[in-house]
Amino acid sequence: MQRKSVVLFCLGGATLFPVAGTAMAQERSAQVFSFGMIGLGTTATARLNVVNLVRTPPPILIAQLPCTVELDLYDGQGKLIKQKSISNLGYGQADFLDLSRSEVAATGTHVEISGVVKVGSNQPFFCSVSPTLEVFDSVTGATSAILGTTSPPGLPIVRGLVQPQDGEVDAHRTTLRVFRGGFA
Repeated sequence: MQRKSVVLFCLGGATLFPVAGTAMAQERSAQVFSFGMIGLGTTATARLNVVNLVRTPPPILIAQLPCTVELDLYDGQGKLIKQKSISNLGYGQADFLDLSRSEVAATGTHVEISGVVKVGSNQPFFCSVSPTLEVFDSVTGATSAILGTTSPPGLPIVRGLVQPQDGEVDAHRTTLRVFRGGFA
């Protein structure tokens, strides 16, 4: 009787390990970074940036998956204006998507846009991205504002616990930095 219970226990444990591995693999799903609205003046350009923070391949031998990233820019009505798909954002590499004010079909001198970054890979060994949404003057190249994430995805953000620093606005999951006079 004791032999049967040991065999059943081993078989039961063996079936639990693949299930636990599957649950752990699904725990970190693909990431989506959303930015709030930001305005573009007549000579402004919006740039949605992304950089892969993983600088070197992992020291262990595991199957490498591409770091797929999609950059999306939307108008104030939620309509997709421009999109870029990156098949593999390599180790330490960066990429961007630009949108000039003239590409937005809207009347008036000031329009609102927002950005979304979708990361297709769920393996942090190969793909850990940090996005920013930047607005700069198309003529001078001076940056007027940058929206960036305040914490790595997956970590909860509790509002009100962290005071914004000078020049920052507390916005859920983003930080706004305004540069007076800009810089090139």
